[in-house]
Order: sequence, then C-alpha cells, then structure tokens
Amino acid sequence: MTDQSIRLSKRMAELGMCSRSEADRLIEQGLVKVDGVVVQALGSRVMPDQQVELAGALERLAESSVSLLLYRADGAAADFAALCRADNQSAGDASEMHWRPRPWHKLQAAGALGDGECGLIALTQDRTQTKRLADCEAEYLVQVASAPPLAQLQADFAAAKLPRGAKISRQSDRQVRLVLPAQLRGLSAAELCRQAGLLPLSVRCSRIGRLATGDLKPDNWRYLLPVERF
Repeated sequence: MTDQSIRLSKRMAELGMCSRSEADRLIEQGLVKVDGVVVQALGSRVMPDQQVELAGALERLAESSVSLLLYRADGAAADFAALCRADNQSAGDASEMHWRPRPWHKLQAAGALGDGECGLIALTQDRTQTKRLADCEAEYLVQVASAPPLAQLQADFAAAKLPRGAKISRQSDRQVRLVLPAQLRGLSAAELCRQAGLLPLSVRCSRIGRLATGDLKPDNWRYLLPVERF
C-alpha cells in the first residue's frame, strides 16, 4: 500500500457503515469484505477506490426490522436513502444503535410525505409497529397569512364538504391545526386547506399517533426506543 492508504476501520466510518470502534469488532468477526475478500486483520489498510462491504451475516442484520423518526426539512427530497444517513443521525438518539444500510423501499411510511410538506416522517419495517402506524392519525400545523375565527374556519371546512374525520382548529392568527385520521392520511393537508379557502404558506407534520417531533431537529433522524409506540 502507498501513503494514500487509510485504515479499514476509518474508511468504514467515512462510508457511514458504523463507528471506528464498531468497525474493529466487525473486522475481527470476519464480517467485512474488501474487493470481495473477507478481511479480519485489525489495522488493515485500504485504498480509497477499493470496495468495502459488509459480509453476509451483517447484511442480513441490515435488513432486520427497524423503526425510526425523521424530521424532513423544508424543500428536502422524498428520498429516504438520501435523508437518513450516518452523518445526520440525531445527537440525541438514545437508542445506542448506529446507522445501517437499509432496503428503504420496504419501509412503511407516514407523515410529511407530500410535496412541499416538512416535519415528522415515521418509518418502520416492524410488523407490529406497521399495524399500529396504519391506525394512527397525523397532526399538521399549517401556516397561513391570516387565520379566520374558529367558527368561520369550521364553517368553511363544513361548506367545502371535505372527507369526514378531518379536524380543524385555530392555533393563532397565522396558524391552523389539521388532524387527519388514518383513513385520510394519504390526502394532502395543503390541498384540504385550499379546498376550504385557506392559502397555506407551509405545512409541517408535528405528530404521528403518540409520537411528536420533540427535540428532533430538521434534517435529522433517530431510531425508535423499545418503549415507544406509534
């Protein structure tokens, strides 16, 4: 190797596979491949252009059930692989779990999924959590230029003949709260507001079922704790 080589554990951390200390444990267990060959020697070095991947056992671990919360920032793309990375895992994540590559298309998702929506997104592969998520309502905070009085707001929503089950309330002069039950979660919160005569400036999902944004910052994500349920 030339001076351009770097420690394999450091390279794994750079790629977002795990922390450097965890990388050493994985290398010792024979769970890391370099250019298709298992490497088990601690202190091994690689070139930046060499392919580093997780061996079969850990690949299966990467596909194990996972549940997490993501705070989608304004204007962020709806690509979970791009939004959930090793470098933007929340510093407040108390799960003690490190980021793993995931088959993102297998995740059940709910929350700020519509174009122009920001805020909370719930993602899960866990069958039990999937069932709970399917029954959860979602809460959206909608910023408007001017919110009408509550009586008028509710009358406008009734006159618009929107799908039954949606709940609207006035939070302030410039914010309304819209709660959509599980059966309406596929509808656009912004579009429902427009149908009722409101012009939304921004739409933020603040809660899904029992779980709210909390201390999660925009463009960050965290794993669900074992005690948490949607």
